[in-house]
Amino acid sequence: MKEIALIGGPNCGKTTLFNRLTGTRQRTGNWPGVTVERKDGQLRLSEEHTLLIDLPGVYSLHDDIQGLEARVALDYVSSGKAELVLLVVDATRLPQQLELLPELITAGTPVVLVVNMLDSAEAEGIKLDLGALKSEIEIPVVGVVGSTGQGINELRQTIEQSLQSYPATKGSLDLDRAVSVCFRESGQTSRTEKIDRWLLHPKLALPFFLLVMYLLFTVAVNVGAVFIDFFDIILGSWFVDGTRWIMSTLQSPEWLTVIVADGVGGGIQLVGTFIPVIGFLYLCMSFLEDSGYLSRAAFVIDRLMARIGLPGQAFIPLIIGFGCNVPSVMASRALGHASARLTTIFIAPFMSCGARLSVYVFVGTAFFPSQAQNAIFALYILGILVAVLSAWILRKKLFSGLVTANITEMPAYHRPLLRNVLTQTWHRLYSFIWRAGRRIVAVVILLSVMSSFGTDGSWGNQDTEKSALSATGKALTPLFIPMGVGEENWPATVGLFTGLFAKEVVVGTLDTLYAPPDDKNTDEQPDFIDDIKAAFTSIVANAAGLVGALADPLGISSAQNDASATQPGSYTAMQQMFPSAWGAFCYLVFILLYAPCVATIGVMQKEAGHVWLTASVLWSLLLSYWLATLLWHLSMFAGNPVAALVWIIGSTAVLYGCYRFIIMYMKKGIEDHIPVVNLPPNG
Repeated sequence: MKEIALIGGPNCGKTTLFNRLTGTRQRTGNWPGVTVERKDGQLRLSEEHTLLIDLPGVYSLHDDIQGLEARVALDYVSSGKAELVLLVVDATRLPQQLELLPELITAGTPVVLVVNMLDSAEAEGIKLDLGALKSEIEIPVVGVVGSTGQGINELRQTIEQSLQSYPATKGSLDLDRAVSVCFRESGQTSRTEKIDRWLLHPKLALPFFLLVMYLLFTVAVNVGAVFIDFFDIILGSWFVDGTRWIMSTLQSPEWLTVIVADGVGGGIQLVGTFIPVIGFLYLCMSFLEDSGYLSRAAFVIDRLMARIGLPGQAFIPLIIGFGCNVPSVMASRALGHASARLTTIFIAPFMSCGARLSVYVFVGTAFFPSQAQNAIFALYILGILVAVLSAWILRKKLFSGLVTANITEMPAYHRPLLRNVLTQTWHRLYSFIWRAGRRIVAVVILLSVMSSFGTDGSWGNQDTEKSALSATGKALTPLFIPMGVGEENWPATVGLFTGLFAKEVVVGTLDTLYAPPDDKNTDEQPDFIDDIKAAFTSIVANAAGLVGALADPLGISSAQNDASATQPGSYTAMQQMFPSAWGAFCYLVFILLYAPCVATIGVMQKEAGHVWLTASVLWSLLLSYWLATLLWHLSMFAGNPVAALVWIIGSTAVLYGCYRFIIMYMKKGIEDHIPVVNLPPNG
């Protein structure tokens, strides 16, 4: 099958054109050996099927700033695998984006120039003479509007003709002359310039940016939350309860039922609960991206982010992390330089996601009934400070000799096209489900087996003291006593284990173990009809509270009322298990910073590799333990200053030693992502 490469600068509409040409016949993965996304799809022509390869968006094939993306594009173009290269350029930025053309012609592969966004050029008052451009550069030129499909048929015909017979070209190319004969701008102020007078105004740009980010997070998370119960009920009924009932009817052994129903079924249910929030986050992101605002958002915040060695674009994945760390990690793919991408992945789990919020509210309202909001706010700020500190350390110790300049070309504003927004959202959501879903299910199976298998060899011991998971929790509880967890407070330790499923699972674990529910027969046939009704009813009920959720985006007030009203029994037991309210807060600090959930771990491994994942998890565990124990021993300083001081000094020394080891370990793994460059000495 012949291969055709699609290349162009960022924000040129390349993805829209790729979706238009391939439709649903796409697949997504990584280029071999690197964490740069590869997309390819079948392009159906009249004579044959060809494979369309979507190369990374680059300004140049020899661009050190863009790192791996430029290297991937150069390697592929130089390999000679492509029969034809389609160079996509933004009609509103033609002079700048044509700079890539001479490099492609030098590579020797036939090139077709695709001038995209002709409608935007017209709206901006730009006049183009594509005929004159074609005569000057002597290669095929096609004008298209990828968002509407205008010119796509002509492009297909040009591709077929070029594959059969490509015209001979002159050896030299004068870009300045080529642009001057075809590119004319009117003297009128363009639409984009009029909008940017307000959105990039020195005093208004930052407030507007914060407003957009607030709306992005608030709308996506709260609207997505309306459908979480729907997926949870439906998938739980079909894949967990239904599977368990079927296997019970078939008299399946309990261990097999646990693996299939609780493991595989529970894993599918867990993945399903991520779909609404992640889907709406991707929808909002695709909308902003298609409109042209995301590049400007990165520009507005770039100066602040540069202080910790990150470009402005990194703020977008991090702000998404307040909703969910999984799409936060995956959104880091948009960052051009590998150092920025790896740093963002490293610090993304420190953003307090919505799942952690449920734990903060549950424990906080039990121990700080009148100050829960202040305690929760302190945890959010602490997570941000730890993220900033970690990014600063990586910049100083790992990436100090690397170029981290940020080049962002701001496209003209466009009216987002529904087809393109939905297509982008679907492909990103599908990629998450396929990539992260398999890893989530695998870990859920493991934890389900540990939760069901008893120390006496029996099965069916979920949420009891007899389970292997509980026994492990009891054995490890002494490790957490230095952070304020009581000696007999093994449910708190078990909550940390189940939190690896998803942090919101901690709430269910603590509530169950502190106040065990009445036994019920889980092998009964579920009422699928009632479950379906309940699932749809949940959408209506959750939608009714959407206005209140948007007014209180953190959900603190409503969560406080619900928690205190419905779970007083578990609160009483939990208050007795912890030695003090401060001990409970130290426990929440550990929840904030310790290992991310299995879904986040899965995508981190996929996006950054096992070395970076291992270093990130180790750093999170060590730092969370050190900080939680530090806070607890500071509270003991007045009563026993010697013991407290010895612990603080000793634990700090151990943390420093581990930090040095982690940095050395990470340096060995950086070469997998960033080629080592020996910079000349200063002066």
